[in-house]
Amino acid sequence: MHGLPAGWYSDPGRGPLEFSNVFAGRWQFVCHAADLPAPGTAARFDLAGHSALLLRTRALEFRAFRNVCSHRGSRLVDGDPGTGLAFCVDGRVRCPYHGWTYGEDGRVESVPAGQAFDATALATASLTPLPVAQWRGLVFVAFGTPERPLDAAFGAAAEDWPDLAALRRSAEPRSIDVAADWKLACEHALDTAHLHVPRAAPKSRLYEPVAYAPGGPDVLCAPGAPIDAARASWPARACLQQLGERGGHAQFLFLWPNLLLCLGAGALTVVQALPTQPGRCRLRALRYGTAEATAPARRIRYLQERVLRRALLDDARLLERAQHGLASCAPTATFPVDEAQPGLHWFVERCRAALDTAAAAATKSRTRTRRARTAVVAPVG
Repeated sequence: MHGLPAGWYSDPGRGPLEFSNVFAGRWQFVCHAADLPAPGTAARFDLAGHSALLLRTRALEFRAFRNVCSHRGSRLVDGDPGTGLAFCVDGRVRCPYHGWTYGEDGRVESVPAGQAFDATALATASLTPLPVAQWRGLVFVAFGTPERPLDAAFGAAAEDWPDLAALRRSAEPRSIDVAADWKLACEHALDTAHLHVPRAAPKSRLYEPVAYAPGGPDVLCAPGAPIDAARASWPARACLQQLGERGGHAQFLFLWPNLLLCLGAGALTVVQALPTQPGRCRLRALRYGTAEATAPARRIRYLQERVLRRALLDDARLLERAQHGLASCAPTATFPVDEAQPGLHWFVERCRAALDTAAAAATKSRTRTRRARTAVVAPVG
């Protein structure tokens, strides 16, 4: 089997195609339910130029909307630069441009004096709602109609994983812009061969997946084993030493198309590859754990944070190196996929299924349009 054509990782025309055929109908992780503990707390989530607003209501439910004012299209909520978290007083969202105020149900509640709109216009100017759902305490939204419910997307994986609702964010989220395509970042996460290549640079990982296998319609699962001390960085070795028997195993879960979860020693690490434009993405990493306040627990959290920070930088370096190489190839060039990497095979096949037919249809549509235009301007006789 060969991988995706090199041109798929940098073609500027593929962005809208990928959003509509891969991301729009898929669930995207926004935050843990505990990140929005009180009514009025909110979170901004951006993906490929689209922005969502997640809001905790007075009934402690979650509602999601496009982060766009229905009046003149301004972004409603900025959120904290690092966490994306915000607070809406009394659960109301106020546009900073013209001052329109929306209730937690998305309907217009007030318009500043001096702005004249009839009642019909205001009644139809509600915020655009988005699907929202929870899985094990993790909150997801979708920018379009999901292909299947969130529980169904996880499938059998929902039976194997514990409830994560008791976890709390144990470190500030990390986000790094990478000059590499999101598909390349996901392939890197599912390709474990690079973890075993002897190099001078030690691996900044706590666990490595053993073998990915389908665990649901949109999910890959893999057990994880502690990384060999001979190949681990010193923070990873020190952390596993502190964990002792608690650090003996982990669970990996990859949710199509771009989310990796790793649960080990009571801590959950979340990594997303968020497309920003073709050939570039943002790696977003969050870590959740128990609220234990003992000195050993604090040392473990510190070391876990060191490992995660270094892992992101290592991944960014390798991804940018690979992206640069692909950009120098012919757009149709493909490369063999290791037969010992079933997760990588699964991802490549899913990408082809989602994008190959859609790209062909788009090309056919453009061809028909060009022919129609040519027929219109062609001279008669």
